[in-house]
Amino acid sequence: MLFGEGNGAWIFIVSILVVGGLVWLVLRLKKKKRYDVAKITLKDIDAMSGHDFEDYLQVLFTAIGYETYLTKKSRDYGADLLFINEQGSKIIVQAKRYQAKLGLTSVQEIFAAKSYYQADAALIITSAEDVTDSCWKLAGATDVSFLMREELEEILKFCKHGKMEKARDVVDNPQLPEMTKQEGMLEAVHTSRSRIEAGEYFYKK
Repeated sequence: MLFGEGNGAWIFIVSILVVGGLVWLVLRLKKKKRYDVAKITLKDIDAMSGHDFEDYLQVLFTAIGYETYLTKKSRDYGADLLFINEQGSKIIVQAKRYQAKLGLTSVQEIFAAKSYYQADAALIITSAEDVTDSCWKLAGATDVSFLMREELEEILKFCKHGKMEKARDVVDNPQLPEMTKQEGMLEAVHTSRSRIEAGEYFYKK
C-alpha cells in the first residue's frame, strides 16, 4: 500500500513537470522571433508571409539609407511601402512575395496608388523570377518599374557585406519596361447608314 502511494506521488510530480515543460515550450514558441536583416537570404524571403516581407523591406530600405514608411495594412490602396531617395523623390512600392509569374493586377494597383499617395514613381519589388507579358506591357505604358528576384538577390549580397551604396545603386536603377505600340487594341463600333451596332445592341438612325 505504501509502495502504491509512493508511485502516485511520483506520477503527480512527473505530471507537473511535463505540464510545466509544455507551458514553457508554448510560451517560447509564441515569443516573437527577431531576425537580422543582414543575414536574410532568398530562401528566407520565400518562407515569409506577405506582411513579413513588407516589414523586412522597411528595415532593409532604411538600413540602405532611405527615409522609409509602411502604409496601413488595413487599407493600403494598392501600396505597401513608400521611400524617399537622395534626390527627394517619393517612390511608392508594392511588395510581392511571389513565386509564380507576376500578373497584371500588381501594375494596376501600384499605378493607382501612385496617384493616391502623390508619388513621383511606382515600383514593384518581388521575389518572382518573371512577369506575364500583359503585366510587362502595362508597366511599360504606365511607367511602373520592377526590382525582380535577380535584383533582390544582388541587394541582399551587398547588404550582407555592408556595401549599402552599391545596394542603393541597384534600387535606384530598377527595370523599366519599354513603351510598346498599342496597335489593334481598339475596336470601332459597327456603323451603317441605317443603324449602329455592338453585340446584341443597336440603334436605328
